[in-house]
Amino acid sequence: MSLNEEEKTGSVDVEKIMEQIRDEIEVSGARDIPLSFEDKGAAGPAATVTDGSKLGDAVEYLSYNYEVQPYQLLTGNPVKVFIKKAIRKIAGFFFLPIVGQQNTLNFNFFLVSEAVREQRDEIEELKKVLSDMENRVKSLEGEKS
Repeated sequence: MSLNEEEKTGSVDVEKIMEQIRDEIEVSGARDIPLSFEDKGAAGPAATVTDGSKLGDAVEYLSYNYEVQPYQLLTGNPVKVFIKKAIRKIAGFFFLPIVGQQNTLNFNFFLVSEAVREQRDEIEELKKVLSDMENRVKSLEGEKS
């Protein structure tokens, strides 16, 4: 019974709809998606990159987001905004140098990540060349004997 037929008859088979949803979830692989941070496993600084595409994605993310902005746009009540600006001015001597150091660190991390990605790509190319050469040696040895 299709959705239009159910609307005409006025009855809805909830179990049938739920079964269709379960089938779609099973087909799409949505069951494998972690639902919380605990399910995800290692994340953050301790996480390792093993998949080449993840490394490329990480380098691309770093290329756009390595700079930390020290200030955010303040909105809301004008009195609160004024107080927040005053506090920001007073505390600026403390956090602005830290933000500058963090930006420098992030930029250098981006450069290292880019170099690692380039080296990975070069290694992959050299592996292909080595494989081709090994195949040529095997074929030449086969012709020789």
